[in-house]
Amino acid sequence: MWDSGIVHGHPEMDKYININEPLIQNINSSSELIFEGFNDDYASENSNGDLNPWHFHYRVFARIVDAQGKVITEQDMLAPYNEKHMSNPNIRAINNCYLITRKDGEFKVVSNALSQNFYN
Repeated sequence: MWDSGIVHGHPEMDKYININEPLIQNINSSSELIFEGFNDDYASENSNGDLNPWHFHYRVFARIVDAQGKVITEQDMLAPYNEKHMSNPNIRAINNCYLITRKDGEFKVVSNALSQNFYN
């Protein structure tokens, strides 16, 4: 299982994160995978007054590879998240928490709690 990280278009931040090890270390327990985004890009020249745009994009997927590391299959474990909104500056703009547990020999997302703070 892999997390694409937060996709920024920046090579130091756009990295796949293998989350298998912590899941396997706690195989008999449920694990939380939390994506939290903090909107701190305030700029005084923003044409929208005190509001900031934010863009949060990630994927969580299961991948099967062969012995040479070639990807055989890749399947999203949850719907990819790709949202753009406006919010007040210097706040937690998003908190998305997934509960993952092992069922029938596979890791599965069994619940999700999402909170977003954006301007309507």
